[in-house]
Amino acid sequence: MAEYDSVSEMKVTEALPFAVHTVVSTGNSINTLGFESLVFAIQAGTLGTGTADFIMQEADDDGSGAPGAFTTVAAGDMIGTLPTILATDDNKSYRIGYIGKKQWVRINNLETATWTSMIHGSIAILGNPKTGPVAAQVA
Repeated sequence: MAEYDSVSEMKVTEALPFAVHTVVSTGNSINTLGFESLVFAIQAGTLGTGTADFIMQEADDDGSGAPGAFTTVAAGDMIGTLPTILATDDNKSYRIGYIGKKQWVRINNLETATWTSMIHGSIAILGNPKTGPVAAQVA
C-alpha cells in the first residue's frame, strides 16, 4: 500500500511527442533548473517496420534563459542505456536517467532502419526539487 507522496516532489512534462513517427524527431528542451534529478520515460505503442534509436543531448543556458548549442550526453552522465525500439517491441516501456550538470536536456529519436510507422513518445520526470512542494500540474 502506498503511504508516501511523490506527486509534490516531481514535475512531468512532454519530452518527445507521442505520435506516429515517420522521420527523425527532435525532442522538447527540458529545463532542469530547480530540480536535482531527471528521468526520461519512453513508451512504444503499436509499431510498424523499422528501428528507432534515441540520443540524449544537453546544453548550457545561453544567457537569455534559452538553451545554447546541444551536444551528446556522455554515457557516464546517464543511468541506464538508451533503448533501441524494434518492430517487435509493441507497448514496451523504458527509462533512462540523466545525472549530468547541464541546465537543458532533450531526447531525440533516430531512424536506423526505414520506418513505416513507429508510434512512440517520451515524458520527462523532474524530481528532487530544490524548493517544494512542486506546484500542481494540469494533465
